[in-house]
Amino acid sequence: MEEFNINVENRTEVGSSSTRKLKREGMIPGVLYQGSESLPIEMREDELRHILSGKMEENLVLNISFDKRQFKAKIKEVQRNPIGGEIRHIDLMPLETDEYIH
Repeated sequence: MEEFNINVENRTEVGSSSTRKLKREGMIPGVLYQGSESLPIEMREDELRHILSGKMEENLVLNISFDKRQFKAKIKEVQRNPIGGEIRHIDLMPLETDEYIH
């Protein structure tokens, strides 16, 4: 499996208007799942596009830098625009499921 490093930030605003604002700023919204909870996140579109270009998403392990912490995660789902193929949203699942991120 290929591993890539990416920085992830906590997303404080949720909803369609904040998502449009994020996209204008070059960010991609996402969700980090941890058990029955989920944490809204955002990451740079250019970093994510570079990682996903021409690769099988289910075979990637991401080394996440989040809130001064490092952990590994797998891509659960990538939502793309059906016409242009641009990334709209990403869901991540930490590999260490016993550790919660706050």
